[in-house]
Amino acid sequence: MDNKTIIVTGATDGIGLEAATKIASLGNRVGLVGRNPEKGAKAIERITSLTGNDKLDFFQADLSSVSEINKLSEEIKNKYSKLNVLLNNAGGASKNKIITSEGLEKTFATNQMNYFTLTTNLMDMLSASEGSRVVNVASNAHIGADIDFHNINGEKGYSFWKAYCISKLMNIMFTYRLAEIQNKVIVNALHPGFVDTNIGGNEGSAIKKIVKFGSKLFARTVENGADSSIYLSTSDEVNNISGKYFFKCRQIKSSKVSYDKKQWDQVWNLCQSYKEKLS
Repeated sequence: MDNKTIIVTGATDGIGLEAATKIASLGNRVGLVGRNPEKGAKAIERITSLTGNDKLDFFQADLSSVSEINKLSEEIKNKYSKLNVLLNNAGGASKNKIITSEGLEKTFATNQMNYFTLTTNLMDMLSASEGSRVVNVASNAHIGADIDFHNINGEKGYSFWKAYCISKLMNIMFTYRLAEIQNKVIVNALHPGFVDTNIGGNEGSAIKKIVKFGSKLFARTVENGADSSIYLSTSDEVNNISGKYFFKCRQIKSSKVSYDKKQWDQVWNLCQSYKEKLS
């Protein structure tokens, strides 16, 4: 897959930057989404230097905010005439409970509402583009997670690790639900492995320690961590594969609860209600 238009969120460092670099090296036009314009400029400079591809654009957005995602969506639609791939990579976790200005717990807002809002906003554009795909970066951290739909915003207590794991379970359920209800766009999720990245930013010291320990234990580099993101975004091998979960570019099973269709609907309806309320 080359000469495509591909959006990569969380593209200024870590797995997102590695994926954006490789995708650009294949000749695609890449839109990088991030919070920091300075890091965005450095990322574009790095990618151009390494690949010779100057078909790069940077979009600034705080992806924990539905209103900013709505603004971002309009900017993408105004900038491009087509969109072939949306790689939802941006994510994180807050050590302490943080409620955004829109009233959402930040880990849920960044990891799940982000994916849901941006994807559904751009579905008309994706559906109209040839060979379009949505790729959602999830995690095997979802295994063992169980969603309490009465504690989405930490009303009954907050655990940063539990909030992160639940958000990754939601990512997978959202992937399966979206793949089931439409057939114009290929939708898959993936586990990147434990990779030492900047997850959590300045707020995520505890989760950084867990990920750093895991990355040492399982020896996944950033380059390896990006492999499935690149594969699912560009490989012809997945042209007819949708609604699946991948690790190391191979299909794997997600947790048993992730296949609960009733909860798929609950996750979808929850996100849709927040999106409508905040838009």
